Amino acid sequence: MSRIAGRLGIVSIALTILIAGPGAGATTPNAKSILAKALADASKKANVTLSGTVEDSGLTATIDGGFSTVGNGGVTTVSGVGTQYQFTRVNATQCFVKATTLAVLNEDLGVKNPTTSEIGVWYVLKKSDSRYQNVCSPGGAQTVAQSFSFSPIGWSKNATYKGMVTLNGVRTFKLLASSNLFVDGRGFQKTTLYVTDTAKPLPFATSGPIGSTGLLYLTKWGSTNVTIPASSLSLPL
Repeated sequence: MSRIAGRLGIVSIALTILIAGPGAGATTPNAKSILAKALADASKKANVTLSGTVEDSGLTATIDGGFSTVGNGGVTTVSGVGTQYQFTRVNATQCFVKATTLAVLNEDLGVKNPTTSEIGVWYVLKKSDSRYQNVCSPGGAQTVAQSFSFSPIGWSKNATYKGMVTLNGVRTFKLLASSNLFVDGRGFQKTTLYVTDTAKPLPFATSGPIGSTGLLYLTKWGSTNVTIPASSLSLPL
């Protein structure tokens, strides 16, 4: 769960997917140009919501979070396990966490002997804590501009066109690319990105961490509010 929640360290998939390649004699769209345009437009937005459902190692995780100029974070609920809340202020050396079950406190937040009194409480996890690296996943993108840039914490410039796909009634370009979205630290993993087929294209959906299935949707561009909680309580050992 922490692998998903740590990078936002986020709606059931009920899709009608129509896939069709370019017609006979048509020119194949330039994937690199589509990716470059989409990232350029996305990076100018102040905020965005990332939400959806993915399955990983037999577990189903529903994610709802976002990026803003203030910070990033979200809520991840794993069926049968519980919910983890995590938010980080931009350029901070700490993150704020909360759990709804003893299992999440123990397995994902690293609390050795959690108690019911610790459920539903906001805690701060500082860089000096040995759990900070695993739970808060520092080192990656913290803002929309960073997340949708050509950089070690954003995207590689390479991309391949894989056809036109309609997701939830929206016509998109399906691209096979490489991103840092769900990587701890720097570097890339293969990412399937769906970009809107519009005059000003924007990323619309993306695959999740390697090994997972399902899609995460990018919505509410410019109208997402990320509120960073306040707490001075250290996460119990």
